[in-house]
Amino acid sequence: MRIDGEIIRRMVANSSDFAVLLTPDLHVGSIYPGAETLAAEEIDALRGRLFVETLTHESEPKFEAMLQGCLDGEEPRWRQLNHHSESDISFPVSYAAARLEDGRILLLGRDKREISLLQQRLVQAQMTIEQDYERIRQVESRYRVLFETGTDALVILAADTGKIVDINSAAARLMDRPASDLLNRSLASKVHPNSTSALTDTLDAIRGKGGQKSVMLTLKPDNRDIWMDALLFRSVSDTLILCRLRPQVMAEEGGHPFADSLMDLYRRSGDAIVFTDKEGRILRSNAAFQTMANIAMADWAQNESLGTFLARPGVDLEVMTSNAERSGRLSVYATALRGEYGAQVPVEIATTYLPDQTPPGFAFVIRDVSRLEASRQSGSALTTEAVEHVIELVGSTPLKELVRSTTDVIEKLCIETAIRLTDNNRAAAAEMLGLSRQSLYVKLRRFGIIDTDKND
Repeated sequence: MRIDGEIIRRMVANSSDFAVLLTPDLHVGSIYPGAETLAAEEIDALRGRLFVETLTHESEPKFEAMLQGCLDGEEPRWRQLNHHSESDISFPVSYAAARLEDGRILLLGRDKREISLLQQRLVQAQMTIEQDYERIRQVESRYRVLFETGTDALVILAADTGKIVDINSAAARLMDRPASDLLNRSLASKVHPNSTSALTDTLDAIRGKGGQKSVMLTLKPDNRDIWMDALLFRSVSDTLILCRLRPQVMAEEGGHPFADSLMDLYRRSGDAIVFTDKEGRILRSNAAFQTMANIAMADWAQNESLGTFLARPGVDLEVMTSNAERSGRLSVYATALRGEYGAQVPVEIATTYLPDQTPPGFAFVIRDVSRLEASRQSGSALTTEAVEHVIELVGSTPLKELVRSTTDVIEKLCIETAIRLTDNNRAAAAEMLGLSRQSLYVKLRRFGIIDTDKND
């Protein structure tokens, strides 16, 4: 059957975008474009060329299969082939082949570039969705870790209904119920009837004006008092209320939680405040301690022994902690605080044992007494009785003997003070005084102290 150009044009108009007529040796002979088809330069690039040379590498086997089916007389099937272009970007075309009587091959083509672009956009949209989904999962994971591992008891309420949307383990323990039993339940149903109106008024005020509000509530059934700090926020299209629950600690008449007042005192105090474990390693210290010790950052002191900052590292800390652990507290202990660069500041330290701290440890309140040091040294170095004794010797005793007698008085007072501060621990007293243990025993016998004090 012979087919002229007009018939081919009609076929193209009714069934495809364009047609390619291949010679028996598979070169492109004629091209019949439709009304809306590929750009002219892309069509002209096919003319006179071996058709298989215009295809991308992966399309060559498809063309061979299509050609073999045509030669075997099979029914035409549409196959997508990709052509090279001058811009090195392939463009897809769907072809159906038919063999003519004179040996030529008629290829009907449909432009698939629009579909290809839509497919690429679909793939890009899918990749964007996957990336967004991955980012959301990461945010969800971080949120869940922070929500569950924090020490604060947190509850998230739906602003319009007051029902619990999410709750962490700390809040569930505070309410003494499993978290799964509290979800989608009204928070008002978990508080004592006496607190219902206070809760309702607080939530209404937050819904109307936003911001943050605090209210004291009583939980049921054990009638425990708690503080609830509520904050309004938006999450996409939802309006939620974040509630932080804290066990009630009675405050002063101002009505603020006592724990907050203590924390404010810790931060703003002019006295250095240090918390340690039982071994004396620093757990927390306030800004006043950092200033007194010439430390630029609190992290530099953390996990360091407090003894390294004291004048007698091996003695002072041991004396304070042992006395505080035995009696619960040590009111005043005089020593010096050494700064990072070696400067020493005279201080008085009050020590308190904290057995209920986790882990158990000590709290130290350190006060700078450098302004009082001069007067304190002159007023406390000698007792009144010792001074009067020395004065009585003036005129009747040579100066050399007076100096020796005064030295003996001071030495005895220092030894007695060291023995008292160390609770009769002779080894610690010797280290505090900078003496060997043997020298201390000699002096104890010399001043008659060893007879009145109990042995180690």
